[in-house]
Amino acid sequence: MYIRYPQRNFKCPFCGTRMPTEEYKGLKPWKCPGCSRDLQFSRAHDNVVLLCCCGVALFVMYLLGYRGWPLIGGTLLGGFILLAALTVPLDRIVPPRLEPYRPMPWQEKKPEKFTTLFPHEPIQSNKLEQAGQAGDEKSGTDGTLP
Repeated sequence: MYIRYPQRNFKCPFCGTRMPTEEYKGLKPWKCPGCSRDLQFSRAHDNVVLLCCCGVALFVMYLLGYRGWPLIGGTLLGGFILLAALTVPLDRIVPPRLEPYRPMPWQEKKPEKFTTLFPHEPIQSNKLEQAGQAGDEKSGTDGTLP
């Protein structure tokens, strides 16, 4: 028996336009056809689901009598197994919200946060000549030290 899921109807939180689901491409921004804003699914939704799955796994492992390192390992393993098994059905029951797009932390271009001793300035040839002449005055014209 085949049970057909209804088509998802995500709406833009800013203008209310229906978002075309066939244009969604994973981690890339999802552009609203109505207001042209870049959107993404809520990251907080994924974090809450992961925390709940690990919490249930921790509770079950504790009730089974595991303590110490086996409790920690079993909690992580059980939490990820629950996450893999429950993500799709849970997303059907409690769909994630859309929020403005923010690039992933490793994709953001951050300004330099440090000071360098060697600023990025082009070296002019006349400054090099002046520096060379100052060095020649200290030593003799024949290259010997005074």
